[in-house]
Amino acid sequence: MRIIALGFAYLCIYTTPIQIVFIAWQSWIIFSSDHTIFSMSTKEFLLDNLTFLHDWIYSIFWNQFLDFVYQFPAVVISALKVVVNTWLGLWILKKLGKPMKTPITPT
Repeated sequence: MRIIALGFAYLCIYTTPIQIVFIAWQSWIIFSSDHTIFSMSTKEFLLDNLTFLHDWIYSIFWNQFLDFVYQFPAVVISALKVVVNTWLGLWILKKLGKPMKTPITPT
């Protein structure tokens, strides 16, 4: 169980740069169009840019739940997800007693 928790923690931490690139992509689309940060929902973003992902997710999950979740602003939800995922990964590592190694050690 410890190995699974460590793997999940590292997954949460190491996917942070990918999520930040995703937020930058959303922000670029928002600032280059007529949308505002709060006007472009996640559903609009997926339909306009990642239609295959939208269709695939809607074929698997409960549609009413997805309609509720995807009504929120894309950038805000993505930013919250980055913060929560990174914090959760670091918290799990701390609880397991295995801190992240830093590339530069203080002397």
